[in-house]
Amino acid sequence: MKNKILTLMIIIGLIFSLFGCQQNNTIIKPDVETKMVTENSMDDYVTFTFEMPLDWDIYAKDKNSLVCVSPDVNKTEFNEEISPCLLNITNYITPDIYPVADEYKQAYEDLFKGKYKGIEKVLNDSIEYINIGKVMDSFPDVKFETSESIMDYFNILADGLSTPDITAPESWEDKEWATDFTYSEYNGKNGKIIAVEYSCVIINKTYKAINCYRDDNYSVCGVFDDETELSSGDLALWIADNIEVSEHYKLEDNVVKKEGVDY
Repeated sequence: MKNKILTLMIIIGLIFSLFGCQQNNTIIKPDVETKMVTENSMDDYVTFTFEMPLDWDIYAKDKNSLVCVSPDVNKTEFNEEISPCLLNITNYITPDIYPVADEYKQAYEDLFKGKYKGIEKVLNDSIEYINIGKVMDSFPDVKFETSESIMDYFNILADGLSTPDITAPESWEDKEWATDFTYSEYNGKNGKIIAVEYSCVIINKTYKAINCYRDDNYSVCGVFDDETELSSGDLALWIADNIEVSEHYKLEDNVVKKEGVDY
């Protein structure tokens, strides 16, 4: 009887290791020279303090996020959302321009409960939006001299015969933009971290990405690259673990209000 119970326990353990969120408390610091930085987001809504590679730069991206930039970055990559040379640090719950959808909020909450269907939809939607943006970027540049010229352009776009010949390929229909998900859970210095690794497609190129979600609503996202000595994917988990965050705002009715400012 004891042997049967032991066998059953081993089988259950194997099932969880194969299909569940892997428990892992080993967060390895990259073997590079580093520096401590303190940087504010745009308009000083958030202060971030963390250790990062000595030769990487850091910039405010918006009111609750930063981007860390590799010295290997080129001009075409600088404004990309997905790049092994760019590491994005952001609050995934606090709205920037638009409120975060309730469906997405639930997905983040479920992620920390071991439910992954929602976060996979969030990431698929995110990658799809990036691809749509790539297509829109290929629209012809238009300069508007007067308000009438703006209306003329909208009228042209409304005319199916005159619309620029840029359409989404049929292969995009029902396409899974993010696949091959794996999940690992860490007990970080500042709380729980769920690392989500996945493959994603941007136009015709496949990337291996990692999003590290902290339970304080901040995430650190990077991309792996075997041909890069130190990619943002190599840094994401370590920075997610060591970053300290100080917020200088409050959230009222999905509106971000800076502390000490009368509205």
